[in-house]
Amino acid sequence: MSGTVGDFLVLMGESDGSDVARRLANPKAWAPWPGVSPEIQHSMPARGVNVWVRGDVRLAAAGEVGGLGVAIEPASSAPADTDVRSATLQTWLRDQQWSADRLRGRFSYVFWDMRTRRLLACTDAFRSCTLYYAHTPAGLAVASDLRLLIRAGLVAPKVCPKAVYHYLNFSYVPAPFSAIEGALKLPPGHCLEAVGGQVSLRKYWDARYPSDIRGTDTQKAEGLREKMLDTLRHYGSATTDGWGTFLSGGTDSSSIASMLSRNRTVPVNSFSIGFEEEGYDELPYSRIASRAFGLKAHERRVGEKDAVAIIPRLVQAYDEPFGNSSAIPTFYCAELAASHGIGILVGGDGGDEIFGGNERYRKDQIFERYYRAPGIVRGLGSLAARSLSGIDSRFANRVKNFVHRGSMPNPDRFYSDDSFASDHFDGLLSEGFRARLQRDDSLDVQRAIFKEADAEADLHRLMYLDLKMTIADNDVVKVVRASKLAGVQVVFPYLDRELIDYTGRLPASDKVRGLEKRFLFKMATQEILPEEIRKKKKQGFGLPVSVWMRRGGAFHDMVHDVVLSRKAIDRGYCEPGFVKGLIDRHERGAWDHASEIYMLLMLELWHREYIDPQVA
Repeated sequence: MSGTVGDFLVLMGESDGSDVARRLANPKAWAPWPGVSPEIQHSMPARGVNVWVRGDVRLAAAGEVGGLGVAIEPASSAPADTDVRSATLQTWLRDQQWSADRLRGRFSYVFWDMRTRRLLACTDAFRSCTLYYAHTPAGLAVASDLRLLIRAGLVAPKVCPKAVYHYLNFSYVPAPFSAIEGALKLPPGHCLEAVGGQVSLRKYWDARYPSDIRGTDTQKAEGLREKMLDTLRHYGSATTDGWGTFLSGGTDSSSIASMLSRNRTVPVNSFSIGFEEEGYDELPYSRIASRAFGLKAHERRVGEKDAVAIIPRLVQAYDEPFGNSSAIPTFYCAELAASHGIGILVGGDGGDEIFGGNERYRKDQIFERYYRAPGIVRGLGSLAARSLSGIDSRFANRVKNFVHRGSMPNPDRFYSDDSFASDHFDGLLSEGFRARLQRDDSLDVQRAIFKEADAEADLHRLMYLDLKMTIADNDVVKVVRASKLAGVQVVFPYLDRELIDYTGRLPASDKVRGLEKRFLFKMATQEILPEEIRKKKKQGFGLPVSVWMRRGGAFHDMVHDVVLSRKAIDRGYCEPGFVKGLIDRHERGAWDHASEIYMLLMLELWHREYIDPQVA
């Protein structure tokens, strides 16, 4: 496993790069990752190619051919004497070819062959090492961080309206969009190829769902357990020095900790976060896991003051607006690990999406039953919803929400869980902002992905949708960047391509059977997980933002000072009266709008960090 991943920008074109070099010579143009060398290196490894790197970026060149890459490889995925990055780069120098077949971890590479004016850029299956690209007057630019394109002067600091709209629905900007006009993100599992200025994208890997594994439930559970154990063998090293596991006490992080701790004489380090607020603290479950697996457990609690203190640094860590508040405990968990000499953490992200553990999958089964119910049943539901139309209480709103969502097919129904700006299109968004959008712009993103899935079952299409968006655009981005801000890198065994290929061969009914989530996973982990953890309700590294916003402390004050500020109003995205009403409804308990309010908070803070200084 490698150290802290560095950043880079590659510019292919006729420009000599002098103006870009002047701008990027300023360390403030780069992301503030701890442990990364402050030295900024600029080179011209081939005619028409300028490269800027900072930190751990491997570069190799021979004449007109060359490339660079960043990577985090699992400890046991290659022979001890094999440097995967060097081998990958040398293959390109020799053959001008690239393949992901032997790459198991996280990576991004950029290759060039100026004899044919060819550039090839690749990111891993879940773009955990993000690549942005832009056609600029200076040439084709590819960067590991969006701020490099902005601060190098290659793209104007002009915010993309459609990206903001997507953000206000999803809490992140989905690929291939970026927050800045003129820049795009390379989608997960894709390569970009530019030949003579013509750019094309190619998908080299995707999740598929042939559902062709047959046998009894017991046989399939045994097969799944062996596949999980085999996968985890690649993600732990012979010693426990320098690495550990996230441990929320949930099924995914606990099962990974269990499998990694097998047959060891020295305990594996685990790191857990708790809260004082009732209903948010999972430390009791993480303690069950640490005792059961003989882990060396490390814990800390995060409070409201901690959250307020880290938010400005989180804004600097995410180069686009990012509204997932669980980045806060993720950072503090990684910081705890770093304080104990840990450089690599093993994360459990992806388990819900490949084993069928997302609560939304179970809820969707209920919605589907209502959707397919006889007309008289749906008619009574509509009547009940209409009778409550004038009542703004939590119970009434839950009834209306169920009837509304249960009356739609997928993926529209699934999207309605992430449709804040769409649902309030006319009330939330200003007239000028609405004029640049269509209400279904964000829904159309999910419709396209849902349609693209190589799957028969609706559940598999939803799981595919979650892998592409909830995982690649949200969870992986959250964990990678929050951890990197603490100086820690992360690997994700449950996002291993071979494991996903295997679980795609299991029928949908093995993931959710009736209303039981993780049906086969629970059978497969009977000897891996304690019963209390197998049966617990999912929580993950959530945090009590909702409580903090209501009780009038520092978090509440920050929200009011930022979200209702004249600066935020003057952006022209939202109607200030609607936003004020949203906060009021949350504070009096009519509905939980914490996630929407947090999104608005981070959007405004992102503008202040990335846009306002450039415009000024």
